[in-house]
Amino acid sequence: MPMPERRIAAWVCAVALTAAAATACAGEPGTPHPDSATPATPATPPPPSGPITLSGWKLTLPTAGKKGGAAAIDPAAATPPWLVADAAGGVTLWAPVAGSTTAHSSHTRTELDSHTSFQAGVGRHVLTATVAVTQLPREKPDVIVGQIHGADVLSSIPFVMLHDQGGAIMVVVKQNRAGPEGAQYPLLANVPLGVPFRFTISDNGDGGLTFTATVGGKTVTANAPIPAAFANAPVRFQAGDYQQADSKSGGAAPGDGARVTFHELTTDS
Repeated sequence: MPMPERRIAAWVCAVALTAAAATACAGEPGTPHPDSATPATPATPPPPSGPITLSGWKLTLPTAGKKGGAAAIDPAAATPPWLVADAAGGVTLWAPVAGSTTAHSSHTRTELDSHTSFQAGVGRHVLTATVAVTQLPREKPDVIVGQIHGADVLSSIPFVMLHDQGGAIMVVVKQNRAGPEGAQYPLLANVPLGVPFRFTISDNGDGGLTFTATVGGKTVTANAPIPAAFANAPVRFQAGDYQQADSKSGGAAPGDGARVTFHELTTDS
């Protein structure tokens, strides 16, 4: 065989071996959603239904307030670099691990709190959002992007939390007002960084909760009862970037944290 043909054959074999190796690596656990500060190439987000309105929300920031703890902007407003509005109508929220926290938390947040509260289990109330998580904390790749949270006298008590844990989309429903324990409801797995997914958190008004998550045309639904500890309790919706790495241990790099972009955010409450 002439020399040029040998080189071509060798090149074809090398390409085949490289492709086989890539296929094998693609099946390794965790690779679709790396816990790094460098996001995967984002998928094209869905067309926005209109600019996200900040009316009716308060914004909690990862910076120190005048009275200690985390600062708040009320009413919420674009506050670079923590909350930045884009030309397409979406908002990007950034919460570094190193920063100020609210009084009862060890985690920083850049999060919107609804001004409208309601009683858990009384009437139908729905939080709907489309969000892309583009960065997760290195120490603990976990961010809460949607909640039903205690309000008024229960304002320091979480209730329902929708997490992105390294690409696993799941909901935790606390069963008691005290303590961290909760029932877990998995929805999606291996959602890559930068890929938008749509979710709903619904209080159905009949003693039940419904959660949905949609990506790539696939929707998963889970249902849960409202625990007795939260029945008729005052609650509100929260949405944003509540990163779950420990902010009080120190040592986090300035660029370490969670970054999320909301393309849609509405409440029916």
